[in-house]
Amino acid sequence: MEASDPNESAAATCSWKRRGLMSAVEKCIQVTESLLELARISHKNDRDETIEKINDLLNQRETLLPLIKGPFSTEEKSAGKRLIQLNEELNLHLGKMRMHIQRDINELEHKKTTAERYSNPYAAAEQLDGMFYDKRK
Repeated sequence: MEASDPNESAAATCSWKRRGLMSAVEKCIQVTESLLELARISHKNDRDETIEKINDLLNQRETLLPLIKGPFSTEEKSAGKRLIQLNEELNLHLGKMRMHIQRDINELEHKKTTAERYSNPYAAAEQLDGMFYDKRK
């Protein structure tokens, strides 16, 4: 029996790379990794651009997901497990991004109402002031 060469097994597991072919699972992994990269480095300054890029990548990924069909080879199974891990991490980062956006919206609404109260402090009193109901007939 001959000992298996680790380089040979690595080449066999990544045979799709040698042939220039890529399975839908691997394409999906690449798109998910790009999504993760964008979600990790999102800044407040260019958030709109980042969200547009994320939406584009999510649309690409949405077209790839239906292409993932069995039967799967062993390399596709391991790639699928990696894809699931990446997806969980992506959900975490996108959830954080959503929370930051929601917090910014809430802060903006609070600032708006505070500014309105400051500019017209008696607006609330005008509606209630002067109302009197006589209970006698």
